[in-house]
Amino acid sequence: MHTKNFSLEDIRDAIAASLHSVKAYDLPGLCTKLGLEAGTEEEAYRSKRSYVRSRLHGQNLNELLALAKKIIDEIGDTELEDFVGELMTPESHRISDITRRAILGALDQVHPLFGEIPALDGLNVLNPNWGMSGPEHGFLNTLYTDVVEHFVQRNDYSNSTVLKYGGAMTCSQQRFFDLIACVLSPECRTDPEQKVLVPVLNELLVVDGFSLAVVKEISRRNVYGIRRISSGVQGAAKNLIFASINSKPDLYFTDAINNEVGIRNQHDALIYDRALSEKGLLWSDLVGWWGEREGVDDLDVAQRSLYRRLRDSVKQARSPGEAVLFDSYYRELAPQFKERLPALIPQVYLHYDPKTSRQRGPDKVLLRERMDFLLLLEHGVRIVIEVDGQHHYAIDGKPAPARYAAMVAEDRRLRLLRYEVYRFGGGEFQDTFLRDGAVEIGDQSRVLAVNFFKELFAQHGITREDG
Repeated sequence: MHTKNFSLEDIRDAIAASLHSVKAYDLPGLCTKLGLEAGTEEEAYRSKRSYVRSRLHGQNLNELLALAKKIIDEIGDTELEDFVGELMTPESHRISDITRRAILGALDQVHPLFGEIPALDGLNVLNPNWGMSGPEHGFLNTLYTDVVEHFVQRNDYSNSTVLKYGGAMTCSQQRFFDLIACVLSPECRTDPEQKVLVPVLNELLVVDGFSLAVVKEISRRNVYGIRRISSGVQGAAKNLIFASINSKPDLYFTDAINNEVGIRNQHDALIYDRALSEKGLLWSDLVGWWGEREGVDDLDVAQRSLYRRLRDSVKQARSPGEAVLFDSYYRELAPQFKERLPALIPQVYLHYDPKTSRQRGPDKVLLRERMDFLLLLEHGVRIVIEVDGQHHYAIDGKPAPARYAAMVAEDRRLRLLRYEVYRFGGGEFQDTFLRDGAVEIGDQSRVLAVNFFKELFAQHGITREDG
């Protein structure tokens, strides 16, 4: 069923095959319940398939899919559910048969394949009809008997062989993903086994645009799922201008042809002048760059120095929300994610107008030049995080619809460029206060920030160093 193109006739055949399992005397009533034309038991007894197909002519794709979903809800047909799942999976979101075979080969090194779970229970993930009796399941029963003898009793089948017998090369993509999740589950794998197997499988999945990600924890053990990797923003990052403090950076081109930029007032902003790797920009990368820039060999000293420099930039914004996000990120997450921690970069110039707002006057070229925070992740994923104060939607305390409209229009533009944009309302940080230039961060605000970043990391497959 690993077919790439489906016709309406294929869908009609799948629906008719599904309803063929219904007793002839029950079929007319069920079809009526599903919204199909009424008929007689006599007609159904002559041919159940013909009875169903005659009622499907003239229905378009959306109507046939809606009917298939009703049937799945009504009788729980797993084969029809797989068929619909494959039909709804775009060609660009499929893993190839080459990748399936490579993954099955990698699983040959895993013993026992399903850990403490009985092998036949594990194989049910691929096909819930294993071992069912009746003439319609004759072929499955033969395979089932074969697997019991050679995989359970004598153990002379490899993992890949038994998985192919179980349908791993022909099942729906979702069932194949469910198989991987099952093999990696805490019930099947220990922590050390997960740490060995996850990178191996990720290397195979990534070529088709997928990766494993922690979706939840059970008893502090990771549970993995498979997610589609965001294609991210097109093009390579060339200029990262960030951490502005006082005045606007006074930029100039050192090489206009190569787009190399310098800052005359370097104490007011920083330029990260290294090429980004496929992994994005990690905190450790930024610390290494800062250490070389400042002539500091001790990375711990460089880390503390860079943190203070970035913190000064956040303080300049005088935003309690920004202070909460920055402080919570590095205080709470750095010890957990260590070398895997992406750099949370404050006050980043997304656009740049060489003239100031005063020089431009009413004839402004750009609405918003800086973003509050930026994360640069793997595969070109760029995440913008903003904290909205009153100035985002009001002027002198009065609602300013035009200002708000311009802000959301810019958000739409960024999303179409494949940036991810997340906004916090300033009112979400009710227990955090600015007093005499210092920020007092409340527990609720810190929990809000930490939970957000952990959920964001889980979505993008960023795991703790000990996880």
